[in-house]
Amino acid sequence: MVLQRPLLIPLVHEKNCFPTPGGPGCQLQPVRAANRRYGPRGQGGPRSLSGGAGPGAPTAAVNTPKAKELLAQPTTVVLDVRTPAEFLTGHLSQARNINVSSDDFAQEVAKLDTAQTYVLYCRSGKRSSKAADIMYQQGFHRVVNGGGYADLTK
Repeated sequence: MVLQRPLLIPLVHEKNCFPTPGGPGCQLQPVRAANRRYGPRGQGGPRSLSGGAGPGAPTAAVNTPKAKELLAQPTTVVLDVRTPAEFLTGHLSQARNINVSSDDFAQEVAKLDTAQTYVLYCRSGKRSSKAADIMYQQGFHRVVNGGGYADLTK
């Protein structure tokens, strides 16, 4: 009797760049080569995190230059996702404060127009990345993570 070895599918590490609620936008994780997932919602090609503002654009990466470009356009909606106390210490003049750490953030975002272009910022870019991921999951596809307030005011 000849014993056959079972077919082994190698484990590979690939970047998982899908928004994860309450977690980072990207993380390395082992996946079986035969089970790789590509693109948002089954679209072809791996999803990059360029921070662009086009339809289907990923949102997690900080893109301060693109955010500054969009801030010059009067139709861009600017969201400061820091706490109200941080907002009072200084904010962009056109910014609206919606605290990403509050329990009702998703409900507040649901009231916004998904067709608008949004620039998000916080102190460093981490909370605005989380907010952008939440917005992307709710159907917003024109969202740019501007990063930190200090970076946008330079």
